[in-house]
Amino acid sequence: MNKTFPRTQLGKFASRLRCLATALVLLMATVCLSTRADNLPQPSPTRLFNERDLQGWRPAICCDAKLLTAQERETLAELATQDMSVHWQAAFGILQYDGAGKPIETEQTFGPCRLSFQWKCEPCSSAQIGLPGGWSVAIGDAPSDGDDVSHASGAIYDGCRRVVKPTLCADRPLGEWNQMMIYVRRHQIDVWLNGRRIAISDEFSTEIAGPMTLGGGPAPLYFRNLLVEPLDDSPSEPNPPLP
Repeated sequence: MNKTFPRTQLGKFASRLRCLATALVLLMATVCLSTRADNLPQPSPTRLFNERDLQGWRPAICCDAKLLTAQERETLAELATQDMSVHWQAAFGILQYDGAGKPIETEQTFGPCRLSFQWKCEPCSSAQIGLPGGWSVAIGDAPSDGDDVSHASGAIYDGCRRVVKPTLCADRPLGEWNQMMIYVRRHQIDVWLNGRRIAISDEFSTEIAGPMTLGGGPAPLYFRNLLVEPLDDSPSEPNPPLP
């Protein structure tokens, strides 16, 4: 004998079934969106030095090329390339600078980013790490004494003018490798050396992407593991806290 359900019960059953189906669809959509967000490709660091040669680097021309004739620009570029090949060398995974040449810069330009690298130097050597926007950070021979900051690495420069001096000397003894990280944001430069924050400037401001530059002297310097990692620095958002 077939049993029949009243229409009211069938209606309630259909309503509950629709609610269950709707909830299931919303749950599946939430899971899919969460999975997509988790699987978004993360920006990977750019290796500035391939440990074999100077591919990706070029001479940094310091004068205004617009003021030169075509012949003068060609001659200048040729001389700068020769200078770079003589004074900058790649050997055993290390970028070596003899301290007597002109600066070099990356062919690629960067905006907000974190620059990390290792460096060591010989007596009396110094260098300027050029950042996007015309700012730079000084490194070089310094006494490994936290109380003496007169020649400590990490000072922040705007052109030739020092705007922030390091708060302490975190340099390792001469001849040992140092690890530096520089956070470059639209309104901030934050400098870390060997795991310690040594300088920070919130007066930094630039909307222009630019290359990374290496230069200095008069004694040799050595670089390795040069990496640049892009940072999310939306104009509408304040600088997030750094470690």
